[in-house]
Amino acid sequence: MPIAKGTERIVSILISIVVISFISSFLISFFLAVFWQIAIFVTVVVWCIFLIWDFRSPNREIILDKNWILAPADGIIVETEESEDGFFYVIRMSPFDVHMNRSPIDGVVKDIKFQKGSHWPVYFPNYAKKNQRNTITITNEEEDIEAIVTQVSGIFARRTISYVKKGDKVKQGEIIGTIRFGSITSLKITSSKEFKLVQESSTSVRAGLTVLAEVKQ
Repeated sequence: MPIAKGTERIVSILISIVVISFISSFLISFFLAVFWQIAIFVTVVVWCIFLIWDFRSPNREIILDKNWILAPADGIIVETEESEDGFFYVIRMSPFDVHMNRSPIDGVVKDIKFQKGSHWPVYFPNYAKKNQRNTITITNEEEDIEAIVTQVSGIFARRTISYVKKGDKVKQGEIIGTIRFGSITSLKITSSKEFKLVQESSTSVRAGLTVLAEVKQ
């Protein structure tokens, strides 16, 4: 199973913890009942497996189309908004979703802005607006589209990580970052083109696979 870039050391540590817990539980069995030996080992193993699984980065076959805007994250759409020059989506990620963020369009990374903040639960939107965030702006001058992907931290999601830097060229559906343990990803599209929104609130989406909007023909 492919894992997220930059998490190799963490995964190695978690595997080491599993090995150490096995040895420890074996030694504990000399002093305590077998029940406690099994309980401690199973608890540690389940927790470590969950954390390792959370760092997964599955390969996905992305269908490219310049007339499409792809979802930047896995999760549930909790907010949509249309304006004269574009639209806005908010996707809430659970701890069980894949936490990799993908580019909704082809383009060049125009800017990356990190903003310090708190770690309120994302289920309280008014407070979550104060949370730590990382904003990645991608522009496609040829198609006259600008995409702003904002990674927002949460009570469990302590880190918003960008894999790209200013000036990088990115492909539609390419991995551009991750939010460890879920939280919120928002997408703002600005363009002179008219778009038709394909997805509505409460819809489940997948990064790079779900089409959020398409250019009106």
